[in-house]
Amino acid sequence: MEVGTWEPELTNVSTCTLCVPASISPGRLLSGGVGKNHVYQKLPQQPLKLFVIKLDGSSFEVEVPKTATVAELKEAVKDVFNQSPIDEMISWSHVWGHFCLCYQGQKLLDYKAYIRLFGIKDGDQICFVRHVSIKYEGREKRRIGLWRKRIYDSPAYEQLVMNNHYT
Repeated sequence: MEVGTWEPELTNVSTCTLCVPASISPGRLLSGGVGKNHVYQKLPQQPLKLFVIKLDGSSFEVEVPKTATVAELKEAVKDVFNQSPIDEMISWSHVWGHFCLCYQGQKLLDYKAYIRLFGIKDGDQICFVRHVSIKYEGREKRRIGLWRKRIYDSPAYEQLVMNNHYT
């Protein structure tokens, strides 16, 4: 007997609860041989509509898939701003360096995290909050440190210290 060729007989077809034509054997049903030629498509999912609250209290609507990540949410926020008729360019590295999105007190910092894991649902409000990222903070400290180094190494600073030291 070969594997996959066994086909059991149905003695009482009227008690069968499957709605399958009698010409299809149960063996074919169990092996998955039925319906291989049919293509089933998932129904399109409705996107989540979220309201983003800006620091000035105004808000705007953004749409993201239900399976969106924080990165995709941030990209959708950028897209809304890029579509609006603003004359000045927005430095998004500066924005995300000083601010982050927040949902019910939870800062959305992990860009790979799915927003549904935070409990975000259709119609919820997301807000911008102040947040200095470690990466940006390090860059700021480095820039301030270089500025101080230039001042301390300058002859004018040396002269200033010398004059104050002797008076």
